[in-house]
Amino acid sequence: MGHEIEIFTSGCYLCRETVEIVEKAKCSECTLTEYNLAEKCESEICLVRAKKYGIKATPTIVVDGRIAIEGKPTVEKVKKILGL
Repeated sequence: MGHEIEIFTSGCYLCRETVEIVEKAKCSECTLTEYNLAEKCESEICLVRAKKYGIKATPTIVVDGRIAIEGKPTVEKVKKILGL
């Protein structure tokens, strides 16, 4: 079963590493969307989503509509949260 994964970033090296870690850990059915809060979104969707979830720090990983991890995770931690 695939998960909807959203990563809120700010363009820092920890954020880039987090995106790479999630890419490695996620299943092929999972969808991954990155919202870089340091860049202006064309549709403002990133700001709306960040407010909806109450994002307070970057990187933050949201899985299926719930904050799952704040900060840089390990591949193992991401796999555990995704049930892989």
